[in-house]
Amino acid sequence: MMTSCSSLRVVRHAPLIVQSTYCAPATSYSYDITYLPLTNIDSLLQRNPQIKNILNDHDIQMANAMGILPFTQQLLSLQKDSSIQRTFQVEHTVTIIQNRLLVASAEIEGIAAELDCEGERADQLANYLDGINRKRNTVLTGASVILGAAVTVAAVAVSNDDTQDAVSLSGGPAAAALGALLLDTSGKEIQMDFSRNILGDIWFQPLHSEIYSPFTWYVLNEKSFSNSHTISLVQSIKKRWIAFELINKVSDKTVALYFKQGGLYNADRLHTRASMLNQVQSTIRSIHQDMQSLIMAVDKFSVKK
Repeated sequence: MMTSCSSLRVVRHAPLIVQSTYCAPATSYSYDITYLPLTNIDSLLQRNPQIKNILNDHDIQMANAMGILPFTQQLLSLQKDSSIQRTFQVEHTVTIIQNRLLVASAEIEGIAAELDCEGERADQLANYLDGINRKRNTVLTGASVILGAAVTVAAVAVSNDDTQDAVSLSGGPAAAALGALLLDTSGKEIQMDFSRNILGDIWFQPLHSEIYSPFTWYVLNEKSFSNSHTISLVQSIKKRWIAFELINKVSDKTVALYFKQGGLYNADRLHTRASMLNQVQSTIRSIHQDMQSLIMAVDKFSVKK
């Protein structure tokens, strides 16, 4: 996993400049190639069909995601062993599997923590901008009321009809200008530049991810882990983003803003980014549910001496 930074700069003459790297991991992660998922498990299952006697199809996919499918094969081989070393070998193999389960759980929590951090930061910045915009609108509303009252009083105070009309007309452009400012809902913006965009891989769906671990990325891209079994979890997330977050409006600028190098974010865009981050986080945390069945199967096997 690559470390990187993102920089933030409030624009439109705002007084605050923010730079933050605390959401990115503090160190790079190196994954043991021994436990990489197999790209094709059919040949292994053909050689060892008895694996399906201890694991269902879902557990087999999860075991492959964590790179422990070959170790389940070892457990099956040990069933045929009647030597006194069998108990030790079973315990050793089960320990390896249990350690992999712990590592997989840590990988889930690690990426979920980064997503949570990024989501909280986006919401915090959005709330900051919302506060600035509320104060701005309050000031403009007050100014509009004062201006309207002043024009009315001045017009009443002048007895000449032509002069009254002139006073009223002169107040019109100023009131219109204040009204236009109130209608401008864009408000303040923050410049966010990403050299590591945690949403990018979800959108572009590369074969290998430099942000998500091989285990997590396999689960997100394997269709059997989705409820429908027809599209992957990553594809499902992207479809929801397009429909509900981007309202089916996806331009090059939008893609660059949310999934590439970033750009200018107003409060609404920050809230949208936070929602996207939270959706990915929820999906990744749900992998724990997928692991539960495999953990129970391993526990049952571990007591068979």
